[in-house]
Amino acid sequence: MTRAEPATTIREIAALAGVSGGTVSRVMNDKPGVGAATRERIKALIEEHDFHGDATARQLSRGRSDSLGIVFPLQVSEVVMHPVYPELLGAISDAAQDAGYDVILFTTNATRGVDHVLDSVKRKRVDGLILPAASSDDALLGRVVDAEIPTVLVGHRQRAGRVTWVDCTHDEALYEQTTTLLHGGRRSLTLLNGPARISAYNLRSEGFWRAIRDFGDDRVTADEKVTEMGYASGVAAVDELFARRSRPDAILCSADTTAAGVLEQLGKLGRAVPGDVAVTGFDDIEYSRHSTPPLSTVRMPLHDTGAAAVSLLLEMLTGHGATPEPRVLQTEVIERESSAG
Repeated sequence: MTRAEPATTIREIAALAGVSGGTVSRVMNDKPGVGAATRERIKALIEEHDFHGDATARQLSRGRSDSLGIVFPLQVSEVVMHPVYPELLGAISDAAQDAGYDVILFTTNATRGVDHVLDSVKRKRVDGLILPAASSDDALLGRVVDAEIPTVLVGHRQRAGRVTWVDCTHDEALYEQTTTLLHGGRRSLTLLNGPARISAYNLRSEGFWRAIRDFGDDRVTADEKVTEMGYASGVAAVDELFARRSRPDAILCSADTTAAGVLEQLGKLGRAVPGDVAVTGFDDIEYSRHSTPPLSTVRMPLHDTGAAAVSLLLEMLTGHGATPEPRVLQTEVIERESSAG
């Protein structure tokens, strides 16, 4: 059977069906108010003429673009090279596309700042935003709150206006890591943590210190060093810690990349891991399974986090203005050789 010549407008389909253009529009948008027989006739004509209509016009008529924005305060190259963000971005994109939404990636930097992103969001009529790298001093966060743009934060706990969040149990993970080290005989512990403006690092600090208090042994000494996460920070921290008279026998790192620098520099100083110093990380990146020795770490539920972020945002878009409750997902502590004994 030869397909009919394509129809180019709703009016042409309407004329063939003997109905109004509004009736065709209601069928295309799956709206009520059209009889079953008429609906089937119009659907058959749409199929016969391979008519797709003007998707943009339909989206505008509903005040929506069927697209979600993901904003990183980083260069694109930094996003794709990050140890965690590519997997999280993939999870968000898969969940959004499964729900029928397109995903638009926005990035900010020195030349493409907050104003540029907000202008792009408005021009593209993005329905809502996901911010996977927000912090308390994030200029964009305040602006989206003021603009009442439906927004979900990932890994940062803050509620304001049309903003909610999804996160995981950072505090419980550090509590478990620290408690395990203490029961394993470690008595001088250092936490290498990230900046306090990011709530995940605050939670990790809380878990660490709560474990120290609960263990209740006066012989235990503990300290926390705040630094930007990364390999170089791990190297510098070891140099500083082992220049002291009192040296740690356990170093807990809030990122596997930092732990990589710690392991490297401990080796250069002739310190055995875990014999002299136990080392733990956070993120469970590929490196952690192949380091020497294999690195104890924490696995975050990145796939479920991305799916939950999309689910929360869709609730906001379809919930008549309601802001859904945040979600906290469970981490998994992975014990490997770097913290044994």
